[in-house]
Amino acid sequence: MQLTDVLSADRIAVGLSVSSKKSLLEKAAELLASASDTADAREVFESLCQRERLGSTGLGHGVAIPHGRVSSQAGVSAAMIRLSTPIDFDAPDSEKVDLFFALSVPEQCSDLYLRLLAEMAERLGNADHRERLRSAVSGEEVLKLLAIDLSDSAG
Repeated sequence: MQLTDVLSADRIAVGLSVSSKKSLLEKAAELLASASDTADAREVFESLCQRERLGSTGLGHGVAIPHGRVSSQAGVSAAMIRLSTPIDFDAPDSEKVDLFFALSVPEQCSDLYLRLLAEMAERLGNADHRERLRSAVSGEEVLKLLAIDLSDSAG
């Protein structure tokens, strides 16, 4: 399973404006909960907050990957948010964050969960790919960028 199998254009928000980490996680939970086989937004939000309490999911370079496990959830759901104005997300490099990839999975999901997180971390760790995502104008364009094979640097 690839990122594009669990993410759809309707769960990608481009140019969103939020004022805090909490409001970002609330919006991410709403997007994640809109997928089929997903728990309700409140449960997803609580799982994202629980994970953040363990330590920030900010990676650096303006990127964060909030994620959580939800016991009542049957499927895997992903969402992508690009903020119009970066917010503080307690990233290790202290940079404000504007690119968020959120993931919500069933409680017992392990290997797939880790593979999807690793794939997104690799994609968002690529400076050129980050800049392309930052300049995308729609959810459809973001989805196309996430489908690109990163080993093909011309793509």
